[in-house]
Amino acid sequence: MSFTIRQARPDDSAALLLLFQEFSDYLKSINPEPSPEDDWAGPAEMERCIALSFEKDPVVATLVAEQAGRPVAYLGWHMGIFEIYKALFVAGLFVSERARGSGIGRALMEEVRRLATERGASHVAWMVWRQNPGATAFYRRLGAETYDDNFQMIWRLT
Repeated sequence: MSFTIRQARPDDSAALLLLFQEFSDYLKSINPEPSPEDDWAGPAEMERCIALSFEKDPVVATLVAEQAGRPVAYLGWHMGIFEIYKALFVAGLFVSERARGSGIGRALMEEVRRLATERGASHVAWMVWRQNPGATAFYRRLGAETYDDNFQMIWRLT
């Protein structure tokens, strides 16, 4: 089935919320007993996250992939610095189970690669949950490399 990739719009919020919930359910299926840090988002947090794409000064840009006029995948991204290089960061990618295997994930990643090049970035970077081997395999098929020199640290403010 064919698909279209476009910038998310505020009227996509309900569909994005359903995709976020499906993503959360998928992660819980990988690890049904997550640590408190892994229990990352309830409905209110998901709605707040979606709203970040539609603020006056958005923190993240979101792409959606549509099939038959319905969003079936999203990719959030933002620009930043990776070490000393301008980089595009993928904040999150999810393809609904019903749309997997159709090339949508690859097409979304190719679109952010194009956007990164257009903006003068030298890297596209993202994090992958170690317990998600399907995602790791997908990204390796794209040609991505694991960068093990660093690890993520978080300083919680709230």
